[in-house]
Amino acid sequence: MLRKYFYKTIAVFALSLVGGIAVFAQTYPITGMVEVKKSDDTTTPVEGALVEIFRVDQKGASLKDKTNKRGEFSFAGVVAGGTYILSVSGPGISPALSQNLKAGASDVKIVVSAGDGKRLTEEEVRAMLAGAPSTPTEVAEFTEESKKAEEERLKMIAEYEANKKKIESRNEQRNQLLAEGLKAFEAKNYDVAIVKFGEGYELSPDFVGSAPIMANNKALSLVKRALLNYNTMVQSKDAALKKELRPKVNADFEAALDTYYKAWMASKNGDPAEIAKIQVDFDKKKMDTLIGANEAVNLMVRTEGVSEAKKDIAMELVKEYVAAEKDQAKRADAQLYLGLYLNKVYDFENAVAEFRKAVQFDPKSADAVGQLGLALYTASYGSEDTAKKQEALNYLQMYLDMAPKDHSLRDGIDGAVVDLKNQKLKPQKIASN
Repeated sequence: MLRKYFYKTIAVFALSLVGGIAVFAQTYPITGMVEVKKSDDTTTPVEGALVEIFRVDQKGASLKDKTNKRGEFSFAGVVAGGTYILSVSGPGISPALSQNLKAGASDVKIVVSAGDGKRLTEEEVRAMLAGAPSTPTEVAEFTEESKKAEEERLKMIAEYEANKKKIESRNEQRNQLLAEGLKAFEAKNYDVAIVKFGEGYELSPDFVGSAPIMANNKALSLVKRALLNYNTMVQSKDAALKKELRPKVNADFEAALDTYYKAWMASKNGDPAEIAKIQVDFDKKKMDTLIGANEAVNLMVRTEGVSEAKKDIAMELVKEYVAAEKDQAKRADAQLYLGLYLNKVYDFENAVAEFRKAVQFDPKSADAVGQLGLALYTASYGSEDTAKKQEALNYLQMYLDMAPKDHSLRDGIDGAVVDLKNQKLKPQKIASN
């Protein structure tokens, strides 16, 4: 039975995409210096001046810094999007406010005059912002460099906002396509489901928050359509219909393997920062990709839909599945069906290797032992490789000793054993591992 590893978690999916948008939230520095104007109109840096940031639309000073020997201050984590003002105070100077600033402003120059060292309270700062009378202050002057920096900052903010809207729009599209694909899948309208999930994948094929989900769902829809057509084909008495459906079944299985591979690569090559945001969900979906791919290989064998063109993909995905699977019996079964897949595309050497692994996982499996013997026999047929023929006979005899009398492989193996014995070979006991 095909397991229904299908993803209906729209809320979780949406949450992962929101997490993807969060990477674009930015903070920028604000840097500058404080100078005091002397009676001769010259200026010198002010060391130890207190610089406080107030966000115009929020109460409370968010950050504070003191100027160094060169009169410099620097704030590294100012959140983009707000409007800020700096309040400067210190021993021997009058308080001063900067002009309105945005995150990213640099080379801000605040010129103060000599004074009594008064520090403005937040209420006084906000009163001045509102235009109410308060303590006289000097206003910040901007250098040409800071003006250029401000222009660049505004450009960056505009690009950020445009990019954010683009991502939000794409997020909405993904969720809409997911919902439409789910609805079609539940209605068994696999043609529409395949299209919708495919479109969802193509929106962001490299985004680990959505690409594996869309690709997995598309692959499962392809498998379901292949099975639907296969069942129709084998139950029909219409030769023309059978001829028409056979290539469709094969094509859907091939496309499913391709799509599972895309899901796997999207997960494997995903941005680590994005993966960290959805780690638990990500690990499950990654395993489900491998489970789905393994079952697709299994079904391709059972429906005679194997493809030599997809052999390498089948081998890679099953290998990854076996490495991740903890259940020994499932690992043995996966190796067995991969061996059968390779047998059907006449890659007997690789089939032998996979059947060996199946026997290692489950030495008591008559299917695995029998298939290994037959693969060795086939690979050695017509050759002078006596060692391989001997090994084939050993496993074939081992099969005969362990398999039920009505086992499906017995007739074919009986004939192979007779042929090998006629070549003057005798079965030898296989040493247990």
